[in-house]
Amino acid sequence: MKVEDVMTRTVKPCHPDESLARAAQLMWDNDCGCVPVVDDEKRVVGIVTDRDVCMAALLNGRPLHELLVAQAMAHKPVRVGPHDDLREAQQIMRHARVRRLPVVDVKGHLVGILSLHDLAMSAKKDRRLFAGSRMRDLAETLTQISKPWKKSPEAPRRPGKLGTAFVG
Repeated sequence: MKVEDVMTRTVKPCHPDESLARAAQLMWDNDCGCVPVVDDEKRVVGIVTDRDVCMAALLNGRPLHELLVAQAMAHKPVRVGPHDDLREAQQIMRHARVRRLPVVDVKGHLVGILSLHDLAMSAKKDRRLFAGSRMRDLAETLTQISKPWKKSPEAPRRPGKLGTAFVG
């Protein structure tokens, strides 16, 4: 299977110069936990999660309308293409320990997002495709990305987060 077979195609991005209040509103309105961040040409330059928004508010001690998406987003997020193999995409999720991957075309333009929810819904729809090893792959992906960062010796802190991203 390919990423495009299960990805979510309707994604509302934001811009790095928008407020975190705007990003939070997009997440609320679209019932999602992250928003891809795009430049003026609609190329993915980052991603901001609901956790990023909360931590930015806490660490900066300022309301969301005073903080910019650029201050909290993960810069240079891992991404996949629509024609990439779904198992390889899951490997990327495991290695990067992320629940969602922006899906971009060859020019880096946003075309969708691949989430754990997409993988689970695909498994639910066609159990035949996710039987046996595929179901174990999904379980392994969930297990790997859900490990706490603080307990992982190979990753003492979340890359692209809480370090330089919150200098204010």
